Amino acid sequence: MNFLEHFDHPERKQDKEHFSHLIQMAMADGILENAELEMLYQLGSKLGITTAEVDDLLEINKKSAYIPPYELSKRFGQLYDVLKMVYADGKIDDNEMRLATGIALKSGFLEEELPVLLALLINGIRNGDDEDDLFILYKKRRLAR
Repeated sequence: MNFLEHFDHPERKQDKEHFSHLIQMAMADGILENAELEMLYQLGSKLGITTAEVDDLLEINKKSAYIPPYELSKRFGQLYDVLKMVYADGKIDDNEMRLATGIALKSGFLEEELPVLLALLINGIRNGDDEDDLFILYKKRRLAR
C-alpha cells in the first residue's frame, strides 16, 4: 500500500478490494483472457479506478481479507460483477464457481440460497439482463421463501 492510499475514502478502499477479488476471479483458471482483461478495465472504470491503478492492481494481485458492504444491493452488485467477470470468457469452470460461491458466502448470502442466487445471476448475465432487474427478481424470490 502506498502512502496516499491511507487517505482513501473507506468506500474507495472497499471498491479496490472488490476489484482485487475480480482480478483473482479472472485469474482463477490460470489464464487471463483478453475478454476478461477488457472486462476488468471496464469494471475498473465503473468503480472509479484509473487505468494506472488497474495496471498496479493487476501487477500486485494482492490477496486480502474481504470486507463486504453492509447494504444488500451493493453485495448483490458485487456478486453480479464477480459472475460477470467469471462469464467474460463465455464459460465457467469449477475453480471459478468455487471462488464465486466462496465470495457469495463471505458476502453474507446464506448457503441454502446460493444455488438459486447463482443460477439467477448466471442466467441473467447470459441473457444480458440488467443488474437492477435481477436484484428486484432476487428480492421477490427471497421474500417468497
